[in-house]
Amino acid sequence: CDAIITKGIIAILIRAFSNQKPQDIIDANTDFIDEIGLKEHLSPTRANGLVSMIKQLKLYAVAYQTQLK
Repeated sequence: CDAIITKGIIAILIRAFSNQKPQDIIDANTDFIDEIGLKEHLSPTRANGLVSMIKQLKLYAVAYQTQLK
């Protein structure tokens, strides 16, 4: 069950950020996560993991953008 939840969270992030330019990912407003009430249905550990995944995606976008320059 844990793997399914993680895969679902990742699928949401992939859908939200796929085909986005690095700067768009960096500037992305992730309020949609709160608006759909996702965090309310996650354990504190999972909610923290979600926040960490988003931070990591943004860091990858910064690194990729830096590489392009």
